[in-house]
Amino acid sequence: MRLLRFRAANHKSIRDEQTLSFVAVPKRGEPKPRATEIPPTTQVTGIYGANASGKSNVLDALHYMISCIRTSQTRWSPTGGVPLRPFKPVTGEPSLYELDFVLRGIRYTYGFEVDTETVCSEWLFSFPHGKARRLFERTGPEDYEFGRALSGPTNQIARLTRPNALYLSSAASNSHPLLSTLYEAFTKSIQVARQRDRNARLQVTTKILKLEHMPQLLARLLKVADLGIESVHVEETEISANIQRAMARFGEELDEFKLAPPPTHVDEIFLAHSSAPAVRFGLDEESDGTVEWLALIGYLLTSMGAPSVLMVDEVDASLHPHLTSTVIRMFKDPEINRHGSQLLFASHDTTLLGTLLDDKILDRDEVWFTEKDEDGATTLYALAEFKPRKDENVERGYLQGRYGAVPYLSYAEIRRIFQELHVESDEPRTHPPVPHPQDEHQDDEEPAAHRL
Repeated sequence: MRLLRFRAANHKSIRDEQTLSFVAVPKRGEPKPRATEIPPTTQVTGIYGANASGKSNVLDALHYMISCIRTSQTRWSPTGGVPLRPFKPVTGEPSLYELDFVLRGIRYTYGFEVDTETVCSEWLFSFPHGKARRLFERTGPEDYEFGRALSGPTNQIARLTRPNALYLSSAASNSHPLLSTLYEAFTKSIQVARQRDRNARLQVTTKILKLEHMPQLLARLLKVADLGIESVHVEETEISANIQRAMARFGEELDEFKLAPPPTHVDEIFLAHSSAPAVRFGLDEESDGTVEWLALIGYLLTSMGAPSVLMVDEVDASLHPHLTSTVIRMFKDPEINRHGSQLLFASHDTTLLGTLLDDKILDRDEVWFTEKDEDGATTLYALAEFKPRKDENVERGYLQGRYGAVPYLSYAEIRRIFQELHVESDEPRTHPPVPHPQDEHQDDEEPAAHRL
């Protein structure tokens, strides 16, 4: 799967329709692709912006779309409506999600609109010769039109599709040949690596480590990151009896776990350092940077093994800029990324915009910005819209506010706030003092004999 464009509206801070394009901007002298041609795409797309400007929400919108495709038919309650994530719940407006993509040499457009109760509309078009060909179009919870190009039991599947479920999800559950293929592409070719899901990412690395010869390969990837790691391996450790009993009691309360016995063992990753190869260390003894790199390696290996899309929120979290730039260079290197996988990430690391680390890491059509207006609505726009010169220092321009998407900080206001605090501290106290962080832990530090 290769992404061309993604559209979303009414999702968290994304109020109005926003479009993220993965189509490469033709360089000077290069012809523009014809309308009947599938345009070339970038392998890397980075989104920058101030804190809380909506960078992560762009990624979350695409992740939500994939989640709807995966779970609407099988996990959503028949009477539970749609788990919407709107800009403002009181508006009642539907949320829009649409993806333009290429699969097996054919371009497709798939999208849907949902409100809190039902699927309002859903559509799938293909472009086998550059012209739109309708496969199916849904104009209401139960109103469908099917194109002649879509064979199979289409009407039967429509009758089985609930008003709050996607037709694509239902078709996959009922083994429709073409739509099951598209469903597999959506749910297996797009991977999401979020900062808060580190344990889930480590599970991917753990599975790879259990394959033959992979511990040696991963150890080499850890070594080149200059983390001082000599080797890495997985061990199966026993779960304590108390935890097993607690898991069993918890499982009895959940229908999906009633038939599955609680696990008795768990896989754990251990590392050995070059300074002491005979001593093993658990991940809880390692630095955030080491664990973050290890958690990302599994996704990098799977991305390079087949055509796919990897979304990474806060790609620079706990990683040195050299490591972050290495990840980007891997996706842009055809010798490494032989399947043309794509990387979509959000970041604050401005060194990727400049030339301090090496040759320019990101091209102008690989950089996007998010900015919030006074209502808190996110606007998404491309660096290419500013038409920067080839030799322009984009990092300096971004930090200077030339492209927007930077926080407005009033240092004068910060000074005024602290001046007021200092004035109050010099006057007779009429209210409790500002608590000191140490005060919260004072009791914990007292000897046990002195505690009441």
